[in-house]
Amino acid sequence: MKLGTKFLFCNFVSSIALSFAILTGCGSGSNTAPVSPTPAAAFSVKSITPASGTTQVAASATIQITFSAAADPATVNATDIQVTNPKQVTGTVSYSATAFTATFTPSAALAPNTTFTVTVTGVTSASGTAMASSFTSAFVTVPGTGTGPTATMQYQASLLSANQTTSNGQMSIDTDGNVSIQLTGATASTTYTVQFCPAFDGSSGGPAPPCFNVGTVDSGAGSGISTFLFPQSGSWAGDFELDTGGNDEYQTFVGNTVIASLVASEVYMSTLQPQSTVNGTGVTGPPADSPGTQEPLTSGTITYSKGSVQFVLTGASPSMIHSTSESEGLPIDSSGTYSLGQFTTDASGNASSTEPLGGNYGDIFEVNPQSGTGFIGGFSVPK
Repeated sequence: MKLGTKFLFCNFVSSIALSFAILTGCGSGSNTAPVSPTPAAAFSVKSITPASGTTQVAASATIQITFSAAADPATVNATDIQVTNPKQVTGTVSYSATAFTATFTPSAALAPNTTFTVTVTGVTSASGTAMASSFTSAFVTVPGTGTGPTATMQYQASLLSANQTTSNGQMSIDTDGNVSIQLTGATASTTYTVQFCPAFDGSSGGPAPPCFNVGTVDSGAGSGISTFLFPQSGSWAGDFELDTGGNDEYQTFVGNTVIASLVASEVYMSTLQPQSTVNGTGVTGPPADSPGTQEPLTSGTITYSKGSVQFVLTGASPSMIHSTSESEGLPIDSSGTYSLGQFTTDASGNASSTEPLGGNYGDIFEVNPQSGTGFIGGFSVPK
């Protein structure tokens, strides 16, 4: 082989070796890392309402838990989602597949001035991915005043949009007169005026009693919680409204038939108040305008749940027929009032009766005896 040819051949071999070294990393002291498969997206709790650390939470609040992805509905239940104080709170769990949100609805009003812990564990994604770790959060319910933690709920109702198409929170009043508002799904950064409009009978011909302000609630990023004292003592019955700019945006309501899906989630509870003295002058006007003698009553409640309303009386007139009715708004008159049913008290004046709403709607409920003046759903505020 000639010198020139040998040089060209060696040069060619060296070039091949150099190219191979570059491709394989030879001589560089490193190797190309293997390509790893894309890991499965983590599945976790994205947000919770009430937020962890929140105080002044309404006793009628529900807990909403939003996941980072679609969850397997079979794992969204009262076993994998628990609320404790420290005993486990009974309730139902529902799941929205479109919003990835689970809602825990307590079976009864939450105790006031109490810390509740929410624990989520065992819930998996729709694809079977488990949570990396359990989730916990805590909130504190609104405290009472006067009697403090012994205060009990005597009125609570869902808040619906003015056109009755969406549920936007709840409100409640305890025996100390504390009003708690929990507003959800509202316009952000808005202050709402909470008004109370006393119930009255339009057929009496008298003027309507004026509505008055009881407090305000700020929506924040779309949800707001506010607590304040009802400004006037005494016995009351009527409607609550949340207004902004003079417009009624949200109101207490129950038994909605416009959107049937809301019926199952709405709540309502009130104590029975004497019609002759409620709102200071009675439902029909001054006491002189109220027909008959006020019927006695030791205690009484009205509770709505999933399309039916239960009336409970203790210590009323014995062995007397009572009729029940519901009004869709104010004023209370024949055009907007619907009969629900009848029941008869026992020899001790006690009775319990559950009636379907029958397609009607409203939040003014009455119990009227065969003779005398009966009762209306409302609340009392101590002096």
